[in-house]
Amino acid sequence: NSIGAYAGELMLQDTDYIKKTRELILEEHKKIHKALLDIPELHPYKPMANFVLVKILKEGVTSFDVFDFLIRRKLMVRDCASFTCLEGEFIRFCIMNPEDNKRLLEGLKDFFKQYNAKKSES
Repeated sequence: NSIGAYAGELMLQDTDYIKKTRELILEEHKKIHKALLDIPELHPYKPMANFVLVKILKEGVTSFDVFDFLIRRKLMVRDCASFTCLEGEFIRFCIMNPEDNKRLLEGLKDFFKQYNAKKSES
């Protein structure tokens, strides 16, 4: 525990790293929120922390459907089905580095593209 406490003290002294990390997260918040607004099947809530909460608007699509599709692509979102006070279908994911955020956004777009294509065939 003393080694962990010492490491924590050292990390908090690195104000340049903390500043750059905060700036990156704020920049990514804006990019991600804007990109999610372009996916009509989703309603993103404006991020206020290091994660994004998104409501799935597409009837028939569950949070597990999205989770399952993305995890098979080695992308992780949280299925919020067990969260109390959230009515409907929600997913949540953390703000990551720009490359991983881009991959996740592309994965979400691909999910709905494939889902909508399958429904059109039916």
